[in-house]
Amino acid sequence: MIQTELILVEGPPGSGKSTTAQKLAAEINAAGTRCECFLEWSGNHPIPIGDDLSLAEVVDSALARRGEVLAHWQRFADARHQSGTVTIIESRFWQTSLMLMYAAGLPRTGVKEASQSVLQAIRPLAPVLIRYVADDLRTFTANVIHAKEQEWRQAGFAGSWAGHIYAALNHQPWMRTRGVSGFAGFCDFLEDWSQVAAQLFADFPYGKIELHDPWRDWPGSMQQLRAFLGLPSTG
Repeated sequence: MIQTELILVEGPPGSGKSTTAQKLAAEINAAGTRCECFLEWSGNHPIPIGDDLSLAEVVDSALARRGEVLAHWQRFADARHQSGTVTIIESRFWQTSLMLMYAAGLPRTGVKEASQSVLQAIRPLAPVLIRYVADDLRTFTANVIHAKEQEWRQAGFAGSWAGHIYAALNHQPWMRTRGVSGFAGFCDFLEDWSQVAAQLFADFPYGKIELHDPWRDWPGSMQQLRAFLGLPSTG
């Protein structure tokens, strides 16, 4: 297996990061290496920021929480280094930290600086990065919203999933200064963030792999990830 103690999984909402993280964790454990997986909103997350149902508050406090988040990363790295455990963290490196700071008004230069600070903290873990990319982001987002709305209703939550997201983002500086909101504004923001993430990916100094539209061929995508991580192929 690749020599790492930390696997970071990133990509747009609904791109399969959670499923990938859980599957990789199971396969790493099966291969004989202890692996722990933390999904985007895991209750016991080592980098706590709040919960999904309080997303508006999470985004509103994103910038004020910047130093606290970095301190959590440092404590996490100190505790996990040479622990014999591989940790998989889905979304917290970018999506539910830097991306939310960007929505709250942090400029691209600030995003880059924040990313470099986290990278310095986790450097002893020899982190690797998996990034998913949606080539047609607007169509993909529309499909994700449709699926998420069904999940939201089945869970018995009030309102809608999209309304929950828009309520958290519509009043943020990124949206407000551009005069956009709702679905169109959300897509505009995701497209802009995708450009930021592409540069962060290019600057990532450790092992990394980028897969475009992996959901079009999940078995093939998983085989690429197994090869990247040095896991046994399932044939």
